[in-house]
Amino acid sequence: MQKSNPLHALFSEKKMVLVASLPANDPALARAAASAGADALKVHLNVQHAASGTVFGSFAEEKTNLKKILSSVSIPVGIMPGADTVATMQEMEDMNKMGIVFFDIYDYHMPDEYWGLAGMEKMIAVGEASGENAVEHLKSRGAWFLEASVVPHDRYGDRLTMSDLVTYSGIVERFGGMVTVPTQKNILPQEVRMLHSAGVRGLMIGKIVTGDTPLSVRDATSRFRKAIQGL
Repeated sequence: MQKSNPLHALFSEKKMVLVASLPANDPALARAAASAGADALKVHLNVQHAASGTVFGSFAEEKTNLKKILSSVSIPVGIMPGADTVATMQEMEDMNKMGIVFFDIYDYHMPDEYWGLAGMEKMIAVGEASGENAVEHLKSRGAWFLEASVVPHDRYGDRLTMSDLVTYSGIVERFGGMVTVPTQKNILPQEVRMLHSAGVRGLMIGKIVTGDTPLSVRDATSRFRKAIQGL
């Protein structure tokens, strides 16, 4: 584990970490989330994002915006490096040198060589296509951060249910590390306490709850920040 990594510091110090998954690699959105209390940001490459519908380009295409985002905020920034196509090791190392400190990718899209990225912390997502024992496998490989991205696509935007909380709690128990839940469901700020009670240590808010304008991102981030402060 890279204990000096800012992600470790956040999860060590806070009851729940608030990550803003930006609906576009837009410095204005980054500034809005950071100013409203996000603890960290996530940006994207090489994918059409399922929740936002935004198409994110290659590292070469997005590099200028990534640099602008990194110069716009003082909180940790992570990268979702792709899906069917992912960033190369050289690109990942270049991004780390630029200041990106963690990556977040589905286990079934992650090249095994990514384990060797010493400068970036690993937040690995499990989803519908993950194997039955994916959580246990990641734990055995030494993963400490997991994104529970397990909601079927046809249920995106639905309300959070007791069944979801049971699922998240089970993942927390099986993994043993720091589990982050993304807002695939339309999670409400007042439901943050239930997620925390289920053992969830990170909340990743995206377009389903933030919208896609600087004003909507700022407002949503502020509301979730206040809910977390109330834990």
